[in-house]
Amino acid sequence: MSGLTVSYLEHSGFAVETDTKVLVFDYYKDPAGIVNAYGAAKKPLWFFISHGHADHFNPRIADFSASTAYYVYNKDVPFTGGRPEQRRSMAVYEAITLGDVQIKQYGSTDEGGSFLIRTDDYAIFHAGDLNRWHWDGDTDANIKAADELFERELKCLDGLVVDIAFFPVDARLERTREWGVTDFVNVVTVQRALIPMHYFGSPWTPSKAFLQTHGRVPLWIPQVAGETQVF
Repeated sequence: MSGLTVSYLEHSGFAVETDTKVLVFDYYKDPAGIVNAYGAAKKPLWFFISHGHADHFNPRIADFSASTAYYVYNKDVPFTGGRPEQRRSMAVYEAITLGDVQIKQYGSTDEGGSFLIRTDDYAIFHAGDLNRWHWDGDTDANIKAADELFERELKCLDGLVVDIAFFPVDARLERTREWGVTDFVNVVTVQRALIPMHYFGSPWTPSKAFLQTHGRVPLWIPQVAGETQVF
């Protein structure tokens, strides 16, 4: 194959096919049966779980153990499926290497962490629930704490260059919906596709302000589960 084949599962769930493997991030629902199809093929599955929220972690991933190389997950995720040798629990900011795959877990501004994966000459970042969760109507103290936490996490990512990045653009944030993703692309260079996720409502339509400032950032905005694109 040529490039990366990315399939939208649902919410924050994606499958990324490389030349040698299929990386599955935050499997929650898969109405199009994409992971089922991959599980019946020859390439090994690698599951990544950013945290234990029900919209990011479905214990059913254990059903794919016969086709899975590893389950890699934040240390607070209560996953006990698969065989012991398939499971790798990681702390935030820990880095490990499994075969030809380099994995680093970065932080989050909610539960768990985020993942940077390097394999087959590609770098892929999945933010989990890392975002600038600036909720209008919250207390000034909570807003200040959330903004400071996000800024601290961004400093850890500053200068990172990735091929694909998955990042939350949550409709519930309303006027602040783009704040996090805007800050993210200010410090991280995305070469092939910035892919929004965690919509909780309508898919993201970038504002004129975002496009004027970051119009050169390559975007893919999946609309419905099952959409697939090659990068």
